[in-house]
Amino acid sequence: MPWMIGLFDVLGFSQRIATDGAEKVFSDYKTLIESVVKIDPMRCLGLARWPGESVRVPALFTTEVRYTYFSDTILLWLPLHPLFAGPFVQRCSDLICEALQMGIPLRGTIALGEGFMHKQSGTFLGSHIVEAARLEAAQNWIGVAFAPSATWGKFMAELSPTQITEYEIPVKDGKEDLRSPIALDWPRRWRESKKPSLQDKLRQLAVPGNLAIYYNEAIAFADWSEKHHNWHERSDIQNRFKHLRMRLESELVENERSSEMDTNQAKSS
Repeated sequence: MPWMIGLFDVLGFSQRIATDGAEKVFSDYKTLIESVVKIDPMRCLGLARWPGESVRVPALFTTEVRYTYFSDTILLWLPLHPLFAGPFVQRCSDLICEALQMGIPLRGTIALGEGFMHKQSGTFLGSHIVEAARLEAAQNWIGVAFAPSATWGKFMAELSPTQITEYEIPVKDGKEDLRSPIALDWPRRWRESKKPSLQDKLRQLAVPGNLAIYYNEAIAFADWSEKHHNWHERSDIQNRFKHLRMRLESELVENERSSEMDTNQAKSS
């Protein structure tokens, strides 16, 4: 079965366990999940056409994001379906924002793929898990990267341009092939929630030593997000965002084709 997943790692987890203790860390995880993932079901209204359908039809779904957490990892997932794509990605943004508000820096990856996601037995298998784990560990920031699998055209076409941005995701040397050029624009979500300055929050939480680079890169990304806030409305920026420009162009062609198919079917009925 095809899935979409968000895999997140808590940065500085060992130090957090040593400082706060396992009970406090578990309590924080529970609070984070309840405030973001379990707060209410996802309500998805739209036109669904794939997979296996010839035309788009109106559809309404209500579903709950599935989740688990173990050690320093938080995992969210849902079946890969067009109506779930945008709301799921939004929950991933909410997770990283709420975690940061709680003083918990996360680094994550969104990936797609076939496999097994069975919480009751603790069975999580598939290429999407491997891809997400490798890219998550390779990143040098607080943020969320789209794995190459998550740049699939039909998935991307269901996302709002306000949820994503084109960015050179910072990774460790030699890991460049693991990344895609697409990042989750979670700083925009932070700004929309009218929280205090994201950059100030990151500076407040920043720690010296090996983790400093993650905060510096996150601040740089927050600045980039602000500067390119309306990239989808500006042709000059879209021309520089070649990957997302192709996404917008293909989405326009697909929408026109879908409308034509729907019109032809209505005429023939």
